[in-house]
Amino acid sequence: MEKVITCSMSREDVEKDCIEWAKEIASVYQPDLLIFIAKSGFLFAKPMVSVFGCQMAEIAASRPQSAAKDRAGGIIRHIPEKIILTILSSPFMYWFHEHKRERKLKVPGRLVQEAERPHHKILLVDDSVDTGWTIFHVKKIIRTYFPKAEVKTAGYALIEYSRKRVEVDFYRHKNKVILTATSRKSKQYDGFIRDYEEWEKGNEEAG
Repeated sequence: MEKVITCSMSREDVEKDCIEWAKEIASVYQPDLLIFIAKSGFLFAKPMVSVFGCQMAEIAASRPQSAAKDRAGGIIRHIPEKIILTILSSPFMYWFHEHKRERKLKVPGRLVQEAERPHHKILLVDDSVDTGWTIFHVKKIIRTYFPKAEVKTAGYALIEYSRKRVEVDFYRHKNKVILTATSRKSKQYDGFIRDYEEWEKGNEEAG
């Protein structure tokens, strides 16, 4: 496994970077629907969709052990960031997650409605692709709802290890573990969650 480096990025820097990333993608691929993997993918998808000018929807995907992780959220906040980054970049983490292949998927009603519209090009966006299992499962279910659409994938941070499982069409950073506003360690986490929940509520009402 190639060496993985770690770093932190502010929400503002991520959003600016995603706008530039979306411009690069748009030069070769223009989606008419962007689907992000909730919740973290929202941080990256929102600025990107402003470039593409298309509709945005979500699919929630979680590992079976995510409930335990949520309960431990308060503890995680007290662990020094340096230790968290060291753990996340450890080869053991990829070995551990490689054996957690199952994903619980939740398809909201709004996405089902989008499936009734004539979408031709779909971009699936996630914050990071480490083992590739999440992208693998989500892309598979997207194809069941949009069998005639071309589906391409984008991971903001791509870990080379994931290529054992899936090829990602677009990525911004390679072999990096990046702590962003989606991490409970971030001071911007609460604001990110509020914005996501506000968007989710508005999206449900619009549906």
